Amino acid sequence: MTVRKSLAALVASLGMTLTMTGAVIASPTQAANSAFESGIEAYRTGDIAGAVGDWEKASDGGHPMAAYLLGQLYEQGRGVEQSAATSFHYYQVAAAAGQAQAGVKVGLIYRDGNKALGIKRNYEKALENFEKGAAESWPESQYYLADMYRRGLGTPANRSESMRWLILASKKHHAPSLLELARIHFEGEGVNPDRVLGWSYIELASRFADQAEGKRVNDAMDKYGKRMKAGEKDEAKSIADEWMTKYGAS
Repeated sequence: MTVRKSLAALVASLGMTLTMTGAVIASPTQAANSAFESGIEAYRTGDIAGAVGDWEKASDGGHPMAAYLLGQLYEQGRGVEQSAATSFHYYQVAAAAGQAQAGVKVGLIYRDGNKALGIKRNYEKALENFEKGAAESWPESQYYLADMYRRGLGTPANRSESMRWLILASKKHHAPSLLELARIHFEGEGVNPDRVLGWSYIELASRFADQAEGKRVNDAMDKYGKRMKAGEKDEAKSIADEWMTKYGAS
C-alpha cells in the first residue's frame, strides 16, 4: 500500500478528514518526509505522542500535510490536550504551504471571527485563503469563494463570478454546491427561475451527498418538491443523467 493510500485509510479510521489537494509552495525536506511517514506508522500503532513528535518535526521541515494533521489532532483533542489556538496555528502553517483543506479551516475562522482566538472578522484574509484552494481546484474552497462573491464579502458582489465557482465545484461532485445551484434556479436569484433545472441539481446532489449532506438534500426535496408539476421531475432526471455522462467520472 502506498503512503498516500495508507494515510487516507488511517485518517478515515480516525474520523478525520483529508485531502491531498493543494499546491506546495516549498517542497518538504527529505528529513521532513521521513518524519511524516514515521508519524503515520506511530499513529497506526497507537503511539500518538510519537506521531505528534514526528509530525512536529515534519511540519518544521515544511511538510504541509503534517501541519494539517496536527491541526486536526489539536482541534479534536485526539491524543493531545484540545487547543483551538494550537490547532489554528498548525492550520495556518499548512495553509501557507498550500494545503487547501487547511485553507478552508483558516478562511472560515477569518470569515466568521473567533472570540476565543481573539480573531475579528477579516473578509480579505478569508477570501485569500479560499482563493488559494479554489485555484488548486479544491471544491470546498470554490464553494466558499462563490459564497463570498455572492454576498460581496471582501470583494464587490459578483453573481457571475459566484456562479462560475459554484459550477466548477459542482463538476467535482460537491453536493453543497449542487444544492446551492438548485436554490438559485428555484428562487431565480440572478437567473431566470427554472424548476426543472433546479430539480436536476437536487437529483445530482442526492447522488453525491454523504450522510451529513443527505439531510440537506431531503430538506431541499421537501421544500421544492411541492412546486414541481407533472412530468417535470422526470425531465429533471433526464438532465441529471446527461450531466452524469459528461461529469460523472470526474
